Amino acid sequence: MADALKKLGYDGEAIDKIIGSHAVNRFTLNTLEKKVINTFTYFKSIGYDDEQIVSMTTLNPTLFNYPAETLNVRFGFLRGLGYSANEIKDMTLKLPQLLTISESYILDKLNLLRSYGYSNNMVHNFTTMLPSLFSLSISKLNSKRDFFKRLGFDDKEINKITKDSPFIYTYSLEMLQKNYDYLVSKGYEKDRIQKMIYRNSNIMVMSVSTLESKRECLLELGYSEEEVNQITGINPMVYVLSLENIKNTFGLFLNRGFSKEETISITVRVPNVFSYSFDSVNKKLDVLRSVSLEDEVVKRPSYLIQGVDLSYARVKYLKSHNVVLNHKGFNYLVLSNKEFLKKFGISNDDVRKKYSYGK
Repeated sequence: MADALKKLGYDGEAIDKIIGSHAVNRFTLNTLEKKVINTFTYFKSIGYDDEQIVSMTTLNPTLFNYPAETLNVRFGFLRGLGYSANEIKDMTLKLPQLLTISESYILDKLNLLRSYGYSNNMVHNFTTMLPSLFSLSISKLNSKRDFFKRLGFDDKEINKITKDSPFIYTYSLEMLQKNYDYLVSKGYEKDRIQKMIYRNSNIMVMSVSTLESKRECLLELGYSEEEVNQITGINPMVYVLSLENIKNTFGLFLNRGFSKEETISITVRVPNVFSYSFDSVNKKLDVLRSVSLEDEVVKRPSYLIQGVDLSYARVKYLKSHNVVLNHKGFNYLVLSNKEFLKKFGISNDDVRKKYSYGK
C-alpha cells in the first residue's frame, strides 16, 4: 500500500497519517488502495491535479470514504449556496473538510455570520477567502467578537474591523490580547489604541516581533519614542509597511534636499505621507519646485495631503492671474475649497477642469 501511495505522490509522513487515520484504518490495504484510486479518478475528472488531491486527502483522509455520488451532491450543495466552481475548488483546497462536514453545520455558520450584520455578499467573500471559518465553533467565533466588545467596540465597528481583517476570527484570544497588551506597553492611550485598531485591524494579527521591528526602524532613523507613537498612532498602516518602504519614504525627502531634522518634522506632522506612493509625493513636491516653493513644505507639511492635480491647477491659476508665489502665495495653495472660492472666485472642480494635470 505504501508503494502505491508513493507512486501517487504521497511522502512518508502523509502515508503514515493516512494509514493510521481512524477514517480508513478499518479497511484492508486492498480495499484502501481501491478507494484511493477511485478518489483520485473522481477529483482528476473535475479538474484537480495530483498534487492538489494528495494535499486534500492528506489533510482529510475521510475523503477516501466518499463515493462520487456523495461528492457530487456536496458540490451541488455548495453551488446552490452561490459559490462558483472555481471558488469551490479554491475553498476545498484550503479546507478539504468542507466536503465532509454536515450541510447543517455549513448552514449554521452562514446564518451566524449573517446574524452579526454582514451582508450576503460579505459573507460570501469572507467564506471564499477564509473557508476555515466553517471549521470554527460558534463559541469561538463569538468569543472574538466579545473580545472586541470588551475593548469598547460596538457590533458595527467590529464588523468593519473583521471585514478589513477576517483572519481575526482564526487567531487565538491569547494572541489578540498579547498584541493589545503590547500596544499598551508602548505608551498609547486606550482611546488611541481603539482608533488604531479601527483604522488598521491588521495590527491585531501581526506578530509582536513584526510590530517591534517597525518601531526599531523608525528609532534608528532618528525618531524619538514619542514621535514613533505620534506617527503610528495617527497612521497605524506604518506597522504594515515593509522596512524598505519606511526607509525609502524617509530617504525620498533626504534625496530632495531636506535635512534629517526637516524630514522627521514633516513626517511627524503628516504621518500619512508614509502611506503615499513615492510617485505621488515626488509629483506634489515637483509642483512646488517649479515655482521655487519646495522649502515651504517644512512649514506647512499639510500641503502633502492635497492632491497633485489640485496643487498643479492652483499654481497655474495663480500664475495666470499674476499672483506672486512667495510665502504668502504658498498659503493660497492650501486654502480650503470654500476659502479659495471666496478669495479667487473659482472652485476646486473648476480650477482642475481649466488646468488639467498631465495634459
